[in-house]
Amino acid sequence: MMSILALARFDLRALRRERGTLLLIAAALLLALYGLFEGARFQRHAQAAQQAALTQEAGARAAAKELAARYFADPDHPDFAGMRYFRTPVDIRGYAFREHVGFAALPALPGAALAIGQADIQPGYVRVRAESMESVRTATEIEHPARLATGRYDLMFFVVYLWPLVLLTLSASVLTQDRESLRLRSLLLQGVGSGRILFTQAGARNLLATALLVATVAGAALLGGTVPRDGAGFAALGSWSALVLLYSAFWTAVGAAVCAACANRMSATFAGFGLWLLFAIVLPAALDAGARMAAPVPPRERYVQATRDALDQVNANTASSMARFYDSHPEWKPQRTAPGKVSSNVSRLHRAEEVERTMAGVEREFAAARDARSTLFARLSLVSPVTLANAAFSRLAGNDGARHARFVGEVARHQNALRAWFQGAIQRAALGDERSPCPRTCPGGYGFRDFDAVPRFAASPGLGQPAAMPWQAWLLAAWAACFVALALFALRRERRRQRG
Repeated sequence: MMSILALARFDLRALRRERGTLLLIAAALLLALYGLFEGARFQRHAQAAQQAALTQEAGARAAAKELAARYFADPDHPDFAGMRYFRTPVDIRGYAFREHVGFAALPALPGAALAIGQADIQPGYVRVRAESMESVRTATEIEHPARLATGRYDLMFFVVYLWPLVLLTLSASVLTQDRESLRLRSLLLQGVGSGRILFTQAGARNLLATALLVATVAGAALLGGTVPRDGAGFAALGSWSALVLLYSAFWTAVGAAVCAACANRMSATFAGFGLWLLFAIVLPAALDAGARMAAPVPPRERYVQATRDALDQVNANTASSMARFYDSHPEWKPQRTAPGKVSSNVSRLHRAEEVERTMAGVEREFAAARDARSTLFARLSLVSPVTLANAAFSRLAGNDGARHARFVGEVARHQNALRAWFQGAIQRAALGDERSPCPRTCPGGYGFRDFDAVPRFAASPGLGQPAAMPWQAWLLAAWAACFVALALFALRRERRRQRG
């Protein structure tokens, strides 16, 4: 009886003599390396943009400190003759609402270049302003919409969408070629079962091809510096390799089921391509459409109109709103100015808080709708192996929507702290200016020079921790087992037909 190893060795030797197979593998590896290059280039540009933003923040702070030192040393200098309080950092009002430069950056994970995911439409850094989160909510990648619509070519795109075609092509001749050449009957007479031939040849071909892919990508990523050469980098490559093996096992099982059911290579090729279309294109699109219809999000026009109504309501009730504010903060209440007569620069942050309080119900409604759609799509994705793999690759790279949502949550907490800090600084400055009015910005009033005390964003340690292999990814093994069962059923049915 021919052993499994001998059967695999014989098949691989025969496959190696076919020039088309070698060219296919070479082309696939080149496409994989190009995808890795594109992902690494995107990540380098993203890191450079983050560093430029942080450099801009530090430079703006240093320039503000230098200007404040010169101004408070000689406010009458001709350089400051035309200075306006709302356009200079030496005045707390101008610094809080215009001149303050603060950024929040999402730390990159070691395997970030292995999958771009949603990083091209969800920016890795945002500018944080004390007044509101609008700059964060509307922050998007500044790029042509056509490029964002089509997406970027990266390693994840190759593995999820192109690599299955390679595996199906390699498997198309397994068992079907033996049926066409009538060699299958002689092999059966030697005691080699059709199931052993099918799974040994399909497994050996695709396992060897997957091993070449993993080794090539891992070697290039380490040698090129795309993944750091440390424990975190090796762990990222290990998780990525395990996911590639799981995904390849699924498509190997699909190819085995196709070859078990088809009588020749031509029909196996068409059937494999049809299943690829079903799993890679039709099913994900149907899941997305189903989630959109089952969990609709309210129209954006409603949100815009609610924002306008909230602004009108807050502006109409400024006096009573400020009175309630100073009742809650008596330490900031002015002595000679009525609450309704407080300068707009002093009440500006409170008005922003009132607008958010008025909009809270609408915000919760939109957030609940978005969460419901995301939750429903995540549940439906269990029936789509391609969607599962796509989400798993993005999560391992740290470029998934859930991680970005956690980042935005941390930015929101930082923005609240920043606004509270500026609120206190502006109210205390207003009290000082009321007691001792200054003809121009002065330290006892609105003058400001404590730039180092302004809160800065710092990502939590958990946001920088690499994600573990998501449990949903192991469902790929269950999908593979289903197609293995289908292949066994098709072979048993063929044996019964031959006996009959």
